[in-house]
Formats: sequence, C-alpha cells, structure tokens
Amino acid sequence: MSYLLLIIYTALLLYFINKAKFYKSNLFPKYIPSLIFITKFIGGLGVYLVYSYFYGSRMSGDIFKYFDDGNIIHSSIQQNPIDYIRMVTGIGSNSPHLDQYYDTCRFWHKQFNYGLINDNRIVIRFNALVRLFSMGNFHIHTLIISFLSFTGLWAIFKLFEKSFSNQKWVLLFMVFFLPSLYFWSSGVLKEGILMFAFGMFLYHIYYALLKKGKTKNYIWVALSIFILLISKFYVLVAVIPGIVFFFIIRKTNKKWFFWKLAFVIFGFVLLGWVTKPIIGISFIEVLAKKQNDFIASVNTMNYVGSKIEIPILEPTLKSIVLNSPSAFFRTLFRPSVFEIANLMSLMAVFENILIIVFMAVAALFFSIKNIKNEALWFCIIFVLILFTLSGLTTPVLGALVRYKSPALPFLGIAIMYFVDFDKLKIFIDKIKTNFTAIK
Repeated sequence: MSYLLLIIYTALLLYFINKAKFYKSNLFPKYIPSLIFITKFIGGLGVYLVYSYFYGSRMSGDIFKYFDDGNIIHSSIQQNPIDYIRMVTGIGSNSPHLDQYYDTCRFWHKQFNYGLINDNRIVIRFNALVRLFSMGNFHIHTLIISFLSFTGLWAIFKLFEKSFSNQKWVLLFMVFFLPSLYFWSSGVLKEGILMFAFGMFLYHIYYALLKKGKTKNYIWVALSIFILLISKFYVLVAVIPGIVFFFIIRKTNKKWFFWKLAFVIFGFVLLGWVTKPIIGISFIEVLAKKQNDFIASVNTMNYVGSKIEIPILEPTLKSIVLNSPSAFFRTLFRPSVFEIANLMSLMAVFENILIIVFMAVAALFFSIKNIKNEALWFCIIFVLILFTLSGLTTPVLGALVRYKSPALPFLGIAIMYFVDFDKLKIFIDKIKTNFTAIK
C-alpha cells in the first residue's frame, strides 16, 4: 500500500510542477522541470542505496538516524497529539514530560551547540511531519525532500536564466548537476531543506526589494530566513554581504563600484569581530571553538578515512584572517586525485576536476565585459565566504564536500560570467571543421 502511495504522490507532484506558473521557463519546454525533478528523486534513491550498502551500519547513516528519531516524535500522536504538535512546532517543546521522547531519540540533543540553534532537529521534525502521510515508507520522505530541493534550485535557475539564455544547458548543469550538490541535496538530509529555503529566500528577496514586491514575497522571505536560521545558520551569514552589495549597486549606480565592494567586505569583517556586544555571541570565538571541537570529536573516533590536518584556530581576528586563504583553496580543490579512497571521494574528485576544467576554459576564453556585474560579485562574495568558513572549521574531507555544496551553483555561475561564449563557439566550430576535414 505504501508503494502505491509513493506512485500517487509522485504523479501529484509532477502534475503540480506541470501546472504551476513558478515552474515555467521561457527557455525550455514544460516537460524539462518535471524531468529534472525525477532525476533529483533518482539521486535521492542513490543516497539511500549508498547509506544502506556503503556505510554498512544504520547507526552511521545520517538519513536513517534522523528518520528513526522522526518516527519517535511521530509516535507521540498515539498518546497525546498536543505533545506531537509541541515537538514539531517547537512551541512549548521544553516541557519536562517530553523528555521521554527526547531521551529515546539518538540525535535530538547535540553535543556541541555554541549557543546556536540545534540544526539536527529540523530534519527530525521534517520526518515527523512527513510520517503523517508516508505510512513509514522511507522513499516517500525522499520524494518530498527531492521536490523541496528541486524547487529551491529551480528558484536559483530562474534568477539567472535571462542572463544566460544562450547558455541555458550550461546554466542548467551548473545549478542542478554538479555532482556533490546533486547527490547530497537529493537525500533526506539537511542539504535538501537548506537548498529549498536558500533558493526561495534569494528568489523572493529579489522580487521583494527590486520589483513591486507582493505580500507572498515577504512571507516567503520571512519563512525562508526562519528555516535557514534553524538549519544552516552560517549559510545565511555567508550570503548577507553579497546581497547587501547587490542591492547597493542596483539602488545607486556602478560609480565607485570596487570601493563599494571593499566597503561591504570590510563592514562584514568588522561586524564579525564585534558581534559579542551586539548579539551576545562572538562569531570569532564560535568559529574557533567549532573547529577545535570538530577536531577533538574526530580524534576520538577509531578511524576516519578522510581526516586531514588543518591549522588550529585561535579566537582572534588575526588567526582567522591568516588562515583564510589556505582554508578557501582547501575547500576549492580538495580532495585531490591522490586522496581517492572510495566511491564517494571519487565523485568529489571528479567534481573538482570539472571545476578546474571550467576555470581553465574561463581563462582561455576570458571576457572582462561582466567585471562590474553585481550578480557576478554576489556569487563571488558568497563562494569566498562559505568556502572559507567551511575550510576553517572542517578537518574531514567528506564533511567538507557536503558543507561547500550550497555554494557550488554560484561558483559555476561566476565562472560562466567570465567566459566569452562567442569565442568559445568559434573555437568549437573550428575543431568540428578540422575533424570533418580529417575524416
């Protein structure tokens, strides 16, 4: 019965994608969004297979531990539906009698929190919600998260489709099919929820602030910020400077373009330095403590195949600034071909090779015409910050690949802005002509 439900839900979502105006594109026929969604779902099934057969133990697989904890929260409906509502919404969720559920869960409590929101719980709550209509079929959970992830990525695609209407297939690949992003955002993990909220946030804040924003745009912005705050807070932190710069340019002009850019970056660094008196949390101290705790946690494990040595951060601005360049390049280029240990690392290495090839193409067919494009610098700023934060705090390559995945579409788009596609087309046509002549 649950597999019949899976078929029905899939058909309903495909019907919705086919009919909803949001999923329409002037560049592609209407079946393309549905096809992309199906590929996302297939990717989610791939995540399920990898965690089932590659990791070996159910306890070591994130997708299963969150699913199991979601079932525990869902089980409260049988005793007291109000308790279920409290735990899922978070309203009144600190009642002492609810500890009977929390203590049974394996991952509701988090060892290190740094005064921030526990982001494990958003996936547990997601599973508890979907469990209402999934009959416990894990693949229905995969279907829903694949749809959410697809929707967020589609929102990002729509933001850039006018800029790259002649390179629509390249843009589609950059947004949806870079291997790490495609894989990790398709499974029942935080990345799928994150990409949904992040894409919807960018899409609706653009229309809220630059166009005649409708009520729905502001509602989506507020909802997306809330989800980002309780899922991956650092992604929201990383994107704010780029958004600020983008709207400064759009609301003023491109005069003093790079001075405005420098002002925004300097302001972001300064704000990170003085966060403690403002919000009661020192961003610099949290960053250093998060790295130190991550390293300590890894060192307690018997074997972590992708563990790497990274410089120890001190809770000072100087330490973070000095270690940032190496952190950025570590995130950008690792794992390398010399660090292939299994199928997962092979996928990450293949992706890094693709990125290097794309960068080489941009260097060979470089165009400077977009150098003062605010959308380009939005992408660059976001990639720089997220890659640097990930590299500073993460001593495990497997985790690093996942943490950097939200920035991958913007890395690909930034590279596209630097490519002279007319020159590239001429070069490809010459190769085709020469190849035909040889034959």
